[in-house]
Amino acid sequence: MELPLIPGRECGPCVECCRFIPLDLPELSKPTGKLCGYCVDGAGCSVHAVRPQTCRTWFCVWRVVELDEAWRPDLSGIIVRPDGLLTGQMTLYVVRRTDFLRSALLFDTVAQWLGEGLRMAISVPGPVGTLPVRAEVTEFLLPAVAAGDDVGFATLFERVLDSLDQHDFEPDGIEERYAVI
Repeated sequence: MELPLIPGRECGPCVECCRFIPLDLPELSKPTGKLCGYCVDGAGCSVHAVRPQTCRTWFCVWRVVELDEAWRPDLSGIIVRPDGLLTGQMTLYVVRRTDFLRSALLFDTVAQWLGEGLRMAISVPGPVGTLPVRAEVTEFLLPAVAAGDDVGFATLFERVLDSLDQHDFEPDGIEERYAVI
C-alpha cells in the first residue's frame, strides 16, 4: 500500500517492521518475528537500493501520519498498521511492552481516533514463526475513553494484552529464503 510519507521522517534505527512483519515473496521470505537477514539491527536494510517492492511501499503509520516521535515503533513497542487508514480500523501491533502503553500520549491518541469514528484492534506476536493474534477492542476500551479515565484505559489495555498472550499461536508456515541480489 503506497501512502504519502511525512517529509524528513525516516525510520532511523527502527527496524521493527523488518523483524515482525512476515514476508513470503519469491525474492524474500522470512518468518514472523525474525529479523530479515538483510537487515542490520538498529541500522536498517543492507540491500536498500534493490529491496523488494513490498519493502519499498509498506510503512507503519508513524511514517505517514503526524504522530509524536514517541510513537516510533522501536520506542513505543507498537507498530501501527497502515491498512487501518483505508479500512477505518486501526490495529496497534504491540511487539513489546513498554512504559508508552501507560502513557497519556497513547490514551489521548486512541481517544482521538475513537472520537473520529475509527475502530480499534490490538495485535500481539507469538513466538518466532507463528502468526500474530488480534482482537477488536473498540467497545471494550470505549467506556474508559468516554470517561476520560486514562488509568482505567491502561488497565483494560493490559488485560487485552494478557489475554492475547495466552492464545494458541499458529505456525505461519513461512520458510526463510533470501534471493534479492
